[in-house]
Amino acid sequence: MSNQSPAIKGVDVQDQDGGLRPSKRKASLQTFLVIVVFLSIATPAVITGGLLIRENYQRTIAQDSQAAAGSYADLLQAGMTMPLWNVAPSLGEPLLDTVKIDPSVLSVIVQGADGETFLLYEKENLEPREESIEMVRQISFEGEKLGSVALRYSLKSARQRAAADSQLLLTIIIFQLIFSLGVVSYFLRQRVIKPLVALERAAVGIAGGDLKTAIPQLQADEFGGLSRQLEIMRGSLEQSFTTLEDRVNERTAELVELNGELQGTLDKLQQAQGNLVQSEKLAALGALVAGVAHELNTPLGNGLTVASSLYDATRNFTREMQAGITRAALDQYIADMEEGTHLVVASLERASELVSGFKQVAVDRTSAQQREFNLAEMLNETRMTLSPMFKHTPYQVRIDVPERVVLNSFPGPLGQVVTNLLNNALIHGFDGRDQGEIWISAEQVNILAEPGVRIVISDDGNGIPPENLGRIFDPFFTTKLGEGGNGLGMHIVHNIVTGVLGGTIQVNSALGEGTEFLLTIPLLAPVSPIEEEGKGD
Repeated sequence: MSNQSPAIKGVDVQDQDGGLRPSKRKASLQTFLVIVVFLSIATPAVITGGLLIRENYQRTIAQDSQAAAGSYADLLQAGMTMPLWNVAPSLGEPLLDTVKIDPSVLSVIVQGADGETFLLYEKENLEPREESIEMVRQISFEGEKLGSVALRYSLKSARQRAAADSQLLLTIIIFQLIFSLGVVSYFLRQRVIKPLVALERAAVGIAGGDLKTAIPQLQADEFGGLSRQLEIMRGSLEQSFTTLEDRVNERTAELVELNGELQGTLDKLQQAQGNLVQSEKLAALGALVAGVAHELNTPLGNGLTVASSLYDATRNFTREMQAGITRAALDQYIADMEEGTHLVVASLERASELVSGFKQVAVDRTSAQQREFNLAEMLNETRMTLSPMFKHTPYQVRIDVPERVVLNSFPGPLGQVVTNLLNNALIHGFDGRDQGEIWISAEQVNILAEPGVRIVISDDGNGIPPENLGRIFDPFFTTKLGEGGNGLGMHIVHNIVTGVLGGTIQVNSALGEGTEFLLTIPLLAPVSPIEEEGKGD
């Protein structure tokens, strides 16, 4: 027995070379765990680091710059008291030189009490919109206001230092995250992924039918417990499979024996079906012979009667000639001979036509050869062969088929289909009815872009019960079991239409409203197995 089983989602599967292909679910699990751990570490670190970087940046720009500028402003405030008191700018220039050494000092303006500039410094190449802060200090001595000092201090250098410090902090945070991720990934792979991979490989072997697969012995943790349970499952499966194989072998032997018996029964049924089909064909041939005898009886009987009358008239004419014949008697004899011979010729021609028609029908029914034929003529010939069945009944068969419909198909099988449907209507459709009509009509249609014809055979009879409508084409299904029906007529119809004629057949019916059969067949029939065998021979 086969030990193959479908791959289980999340378990490694074997490729064509027998190797294992990694499970997408395993990779997804590892990635998922790494992402979860990384986010649990990275999220607090990024938030904390971001706040720290922001705080350091703001402190470096605001507080450090404010403190530096304030220190310079306080220094100038204290140092410019004596120069302003003595009104000696030269005394303040050394202090000013000391302050302007810092490149962040953009300008210093010292004004007297009257608002006039006492000392002035402005940095060269000063950018017009350089960001800066301004400090102003009032200068006084012993309660008397001497003037003021205003200092502009650049924030550019402070921002550069803040950016450098922030970059350093960011580098430290990234390094910490990478280190943490590496450590977590290492231990995650050692303690989770590797045991999981080992268990998956064992599961692949078991799923593939190899119940001898060794289950890895893992540490005494959750995976170790799973490993032990998997080993217990493997042992149980191995024992169950051994028992199951024995049972399957026994059942297989029984099924082989039973199959032989069923095959023999099937052969007998097929032989019986063939015999019944042959009986059905012989019955149709018997109806054909009865039709021939009945239809030929009328013209041949008329011809025989007229020929006998002409024979008697000739004998009388001979006797009269010996006794002497008159002109009137001669004219009468000639007129009788002309009329009689005309009736004999007409009767013989009618008989010849009937023989030709019946001969063609017989050839078509027995040979099942494909040929070109007119549908209306074929249907009329078929109706003629069935005339004995309808002659002494109140039922009528009406044909309304265009003369232009010509098929290159199998007239014999098609005639058998029509015969079976008419016979079915006569036996079942009109059972217990004192009148009824069957209509046969046809029209040309397209079947999958190919020319075809739809033949409709309908009656106004009893109809088919709904519970039987889906079974009428089944072999051996009949409602007249034991009354002469064998249940093969409609089965033969279905096989001929769908097989030899290459078409389809549908049935519509309702109780009390009659039955309608729709036959759709191509104008050019497909090559049948009989034709192929004939060509091969």
